[in-house]
Formats: sequence, structure tokens, C-alpha cells
Amino acid sequence: MKNLRFILLLLIIPSMGCLDWFPEIGIPAGEKPWGELNPMQHVFYAMHDSPAREDQELGMKVPPAGSVSTEQLVYPFSESDLAKSAELTNPVAITEKSLRYGKMMYETTCVVCHGERGLGAGYIADKLTVKAPSLTSSAIRGWSDGQLYHVISHGKGTMWSYKSQLKPMERWSVVNYVRALQRAEYPEPEDLERTRDQ
Repeated sequence: MKNLRFILLLLIIPSMGCLDWFPEIGIPAGEKPWGELNPMQHVFYAMHDSPAREDQELGMKVPPAGSVSTEQLVYPFSESDLAKSAELTNPVAITEKSLRYGKMMYETTCVVCHGERGLGAGYIADKLTVKAPSLTSSAIRGWSDGQLYHVISHGKGTMWSYKSQLKPMERWSVVNYVRALQRAEYPEPEDLERTRDQ
């Protein structure tokens, strides 16, 4: 009886080689010869075939209404509030470090239109339909730090907003650097005395 089972098994196995039998336990079919059996695939077949869920399917997790990041400074003025923004005070002191940082940010984002000296003669000035204004003009020199910050944040005219490219402290540092450009073009009496002493 045992021999008969063995003989039947020997007769059946060769006929299974090209059939699509037991794919869930790793016996390949078609032109591919016998492959490696993966018993774990058979045991955990449902795990291998489980439907994946993307995070987006569950929907965006929205923070509670009115919540604000602890690192976020809330800007109180809308795009049209240039006059109101004059009451803002610059929290970044004018130091060598903030001027160097402001220069780096200015040269990254502003120089292409406003130029190295802020005169409106940037690299793409001749390609602009409306030329960028000189940051050293009497009108812009008359703006407060808050108004300069407001324009950097919201844009003005054909200039777009830079609030997505520059963090608040970076924008204030740019304001400090613009003040340095203005002083370079229109030095104060103490600046002239300092240069004479050197």
C-alpha cells in the first residue's frame, strides 16, 4: 500500500510542472521551471495581499480652530494695510551679524530686481515690463521699518510676496540691510565724520 502511494506520487508530480497550481505557496507556472517555495507566503498570504491605505485617504489632520504654532509670529495686517504697518517695530537689532545675514537674504531674493546697491538696476531689470524701484529713493527712505517689512511680506505692485521664502526674522534682517544700502547712498553726518577719521 505504501509503495502504491509512492508510485502514484511519482506519476503525478511531473504533470504539475507547467500548471498554475498552488500559486499562493510559491510554485511558479508557465514557462518558468520549478522555483523556491515560500511557506511563509502561504501561512501569511492575507498579510501579503492586504489593501494599503494612504495617509491622504484618511483626510488631512486639521489643527483646532484658532491654534497658532508656538514659533509663529502672527502678522496683524492685510495686504492693503501698508499705512497701518508703520506702527510695527523691528525686533532685530542692527548688528554686524544681522547685516551680514540680511545681505545674504537680500542677495538670494532681492538683488535680481533691485540690484546690488538697491538702485533698481538688477540682473533682470531690462526684462521687466515695470522697472523695480530704487530702494534708496526719498519715498522709500521715508518708509518705516514696518512698511518695508510689510512690502517684503505682501509684495507691492508687480513685486510678489516673499513671506513663503523668508521667515519673519529673515525679512527683518533684510530691512536692516536695506537701511544700510540707503545709508551708503545717502550717508548721515556721523557717517561722513567716521570716514574722514579713517
